Amino acid sequence: MHGPPQQGPDDAPRRRARAAALGPAHPRGRFVTDLQPEHLFAVALGRLSAGLAAALARELDDRRGFLYLPIGFASGAALYFAAPDEPMAYAGWLPVIGFAGLAFLARARPVAFHLLALLAVLSAGFAVAALQVRLMAHPVLGTTLNAVAVSGYVEAVELRPRGSRMTLAVTRLERAHGDPLTRVRVTLAGRDPPAVGSHVSLRATLEPPPGPAYPGGFDFGRAIWLDGIGATGYALGRPQLSPALGPPPAGLALTTWLDRTRRAIAARIRAALPGEEGGVAVALVTGLRDTVPEAIEESMRVSGLSHVLSISGLHMALVASTVFFLARALLALLPELALYRPIKAWAALPAMASASFYLLLSGAEVATQRAYVMTLLVLAGIVLGRPALTLRTLAVAALGLLILSPRAVLDPGAQMSFAATLGLVAAYERFGFLFTLAPAKAGRWLSVPGRYIAGLVLASLAAGLATAPYAAYHFQRLAPLSLLANLGAMPVVSFIVMPAGLAGAVLMPFGWDDPAWRLMGWGLARMRDISDLVAALPGADRGVPAMPAASLIVISLALVVLCLARTRLVALAPVLALAGLAIASMAPRPDLFVDAEARTVAVRGRDGVLAFMGDRDRGVDRRFAVEQWLGADGARSRFGSRDLTTAAACDPLGCTLPLPDGRLVALSRDRESLEDDCRLAAVLVTPFAPPLDCPATIIYRDARMSPGAVAGTLRQDGSLALITARRSPGTRPWEPAAVPPPSPSPLSRRGATPGAGGRDDTGRTISSPLGTFAGSPTGLPVPSDVSERVPAFDPETAAPGDDPQ
Repeated sequence: MHGPPQQGPDDAPRRRARAAALGPAHPRGRFVTDLQPEHLFAVALGRLSAGLAAALARELDDRRGFLYLPIGFASGAALYFAAPDEPMAYAGWLPVIGFAGLAFLARARPVAFHLLALLAVLSAGFAVAALQVRLMAHPVLGTTLNAVAVSGYVEAVELRPRGSRMTLAVTRLERAHGDPLTRVRVTLAGRDPPAVGSHVSLRATLEPPPGPAYPGGFDFGRAIWLDGIGATGYALGRPQLSPALGPPPAGLALTTWLDRTRRAIAARIRAALPGEEGGVAVALVTGLRDTVPEAIEESMRVSGLSHVLSISGLHMALVASTVFFLARALLALLPELALYRPIKAWAALPAMASASFYLLLSGAEVATQRAYVMTLLVLAGIVLGRPALTLRTLAVAALGLLILSPRAVLDPGAQMSFAATLGLVAAYERFGFLFTLAPAKAGRWLSVPGRYIAGLVLASLAAGLATAPYAAYHFQRLAPLSLLANLGAMPVVSFIVMPAGLAGAVLMPFGWDDPAWRLMGWGLARMRDISDLVAALPGADRGVPAMPAASLIVISLALVVLCLARTRLVALAPVLALAGLAIASMAPRPDLFVDAEARTVAVRGRDGVLAFMGDRDRGVDRRFAVEQWLGADGARSRFGSRDLTTAAACDPLGCTLPLPDGRLVALSRDRESLEDDCRLAAVLVTPFAPPLDCPATIIYRDARMSPGAVAGTLRQDGSLALITARRSPGTRPWEPAAVPPPSPSPLSRRGATPGAGGRDDTGRTISSPLGTFAGSPTGLPVPSDVSERVPAFDPETAAPGDDPQ
């Protein structure tokens, strides 16, 4: 028989560790399980905290803290761009110095050191973003300029579904007030814009860059301003070549040469592929997407293949790897080099050169820059004889890109690109060893295709799941069948389309590029067939309502923990993901949308569906704002349908729509309707100055100074909570500054009590018994020639999917 194990003095540490794990014993000898529930909860919480601390310590012992530095830097940059008011110049640098000093003093304590270092990096992201904005500061147009003379150098041109647009470096602007604009973007009616590098003159109507289409939506004005553009508009007539009025901008000569090179390559491709596949081939080789048919783009978006059109990691890797293996094969033909020289390291040099040229040729978008940095790091690892495709490499690439351009944190393409790469590298690190385990009885040629298919499935799942939250947040759509589309299309893209495109570019100087382009076109036709087949399946296009930013932040934390953690901390990932989904599901859906000019309105009916009314009976379903609102409601598929305006009751003076509680929302088309609308409607939307004794809730938009679009949600007490897309004019550098108010008008009622309703002198929305006024700080009307102007983004001629940039 065996008795109980004998315990010697060497077992004392083990007994103490076990007692500490089980917790203190009850005074009567019972364990903690006999304690009261509240005590039991405290003990469980203590054990959970101790376990998390131990897991965190292990993560730090593995030297994985560096991987979180780009996360902290990006968070700091995002905090700067999200600030409601412009921070002080030194606001970010003081915390950087303070936290860095404290981290140095706490370097002997790992947890405190890493926490303080992360705070220092977060502050650095805030400070560097503020510095970048200050260095690139330029004026932004504050009010509309009608039919003004503009002259400047053409820096960029882009063909649109209807017409084209160009970016001008301004050399002369008529009637400019304040600091002169440096760059404007002008839409042209024709599809033959002037060449890049030429100096032109034209007449155009210019407007301030547009803000978000709804509160919480994508800020087009900020994105345009960060591109260096201070105004957008449309040309009145054709631009004419004119003598230069000043020296060309720095770098315009290189931009002109690159544009001519891209256009020449595009012309050779279109000569060989005159059909729709030619536009896709041009986009893949040169980055010019202006000739890709809208039908193909939409099909690829629905099927989950739109990443093929964006030059990123896939394209850069295929170009660099093809050049690398070709150069290595050529060097291996010489025995002296193959046996005694590091030809593998030498072959990386032309691969770096080809990647650099491809970066310049494709336009150097953020996703391409990220792919370029990653490619250089991998090739540098080959030169140095070290593996470089790791999470640390991705962290270095992300940190370098964010330091050079903190604005990348706002770019949806950059977010999705880094998320996809993070998911791919993390999945490879965790499951890549499985691809080296082939069945013992499987032959060589059987195991290779099997591993390729398994790798393709893993890559599609990892990239698709990692980018899904960002696609849902920015575009309000998901592609649930993307795995099926990628399994069918990516072999064609990897083995036919991209190699043929590279061969065509190499053979072009010798005149033998035509066969390569035709092979590329055949592969693109097969890719389109797969895309159309998947896009036509039921459930392929899944629209989702707009997510709040808090939901995306929490889900992003879940992604970071899932990909970077190596201990039990990874169990926090599903908890965070569920919390993010819960936040998204509980977000209120607006019952009212109003555009920035108070000329288009959407109201949610009792059936929960949005109905629309506009200042014109025709064409309301073609408005950009309508498409944005439908996307935010998860109903983008309704765009263009005939039932959008059927619920509106309209006459020549205006329209009305019922709220879910039956009360009316009125849209005034004429000043003559204001009296009746104030009497009958609960909410009045008007671009005209309303009477101050109007009992309705008023949403008034002064065309001279608009804080942007409005969204409203009905409260339980029946009141309407209104939110504007912009807090007040001029609070951030990219927001139009306030302009002098118009002179008093006889339409304003005399004897009104000052301050009884409207907006105060700071531009903040205020409430009163007379209603909620939004728009003009003075409550005064605007001259009819300004309020009835033609908008810079003409909704009657815009194609679906156009943006007002």
